Amino acid sequence: MTSVASRTKRTGRPVEVPGAPPRTRFPAAGGFTLLEVLVTVAVLAIALGAIIVGAANYAKSAAYLRDKTLALWVAHNRLTEIELQPVWPDLGKSDDDVKMGNQDWTWHAEVVKTPDDNLRRVILKVEKKGDPSKTVYAELNGFVSKIGRKTSP
Repeated sequence: MTSVASRTKRTGRPVEVPGAPPRTRFPAAGGFTLLEVLVTVAVLAIALGAIIVGAANYAKSAAYLRDKTLALWVAHNRLTEIELQPVWPDLGKSDDDVKMGNQDWTWHAEVVKTPDDNLRRVILKVEKKGDPSKTVYAELNGFVSKIGRKTSP
């Protein structure tokens, strides 16, 4: 009588165990089906698309806030220049171009009368130079006192 081990060595075939399912040449791997993989890839594609859109919106918002900050600095600088002038500012409008943060800006100033004869209101608006939409990135209002200044001739 031959043993199971010796029969396996002699024939080179696996031993059949009574009551077990028959063995196949490629046993089941227990992985994911093609449909499951496709659904997973679709969900990931939608999620990554949403992440990319969110990042693009963040970058756009950050650039807009940078522009608003620079424009506000331009307005503050111009208001400070007006406040430091020894001469009382004339009523009317003026504008000029300046460079700030490697960008060209245009400020528009309007000096208007107030109910107090010793004060003038300065309204400053700043936009990007050459911007066809004429978007005002910053608007600043300030008051300039006549006290201690020379009046213009």
